[in-house]
Amino acid sequence: MIVIDNKNTACARCGKIPAVIFCDGCEIPLCIECRKFDLWGYGCGHVDTKVFCPVCYDDSKINPYGGSVNDDRENNI
Repeated sequence: MIVIDNKNTACARCGKIPAVIFCDGCEIPLCIECRKFDLWGYGCGHVDTKVFCPVCYDDSKINPYGGSVNDDRENNI
């Protein structure tokens, strides 16, 4: 998770200033309204905090612990 340390960077999704953090997937700057957090656990009780834009958050290739797979299972096909 990389925090933005200035007040001039705009959010790449909505344009609001300031963006506060970069997406861990695509690395775009995000404001507090557009960021989505997830927790990745591994090992013996270790957890990393990840932050994503909504697109990367839902992509199981980028966010395998919280992403969704968009397939036909929802339609029982």
